[in-house]
Amino acid sequence: MILKLKFKTVFVLSFTTLFFWQGVADAASISTRVRVLESKVAKHDKQLADSVKMQQQGQAEIDRSLAKMKAMEKKMQKMLEQDKSKKNAQGKTDKRYAFP
Repeated sequence: MILKLKFKTVFVLSFTTLFFWQGVADAASISTRVRVLESKVAKHDKQLADSVKMQQQGQAEIDRSLAKMKAMEKKMQKMLEQDKSKKNAQGKTDKRYAFP
């Protein structure tokens, strides 16, 4: 009788312990999954930040190039106006007998 009681007690304790350790294993598994997910999110966040930084640098370079181009365009317009005013200042010369 005592042997049956001990067997039943050991069986119940083993069964209870099994359920307890199953919960611990599930918690550890979830913890590991969360850690892996957090590392992946951090990696993607870093890639996104790098991408945004590179895009901003590219945009800044485009803006600088555009500013240079506009400055050159203004200089060109100014030169054309000066050339036009010089031609107007010289007046029209008779070029009917000029060598072609």
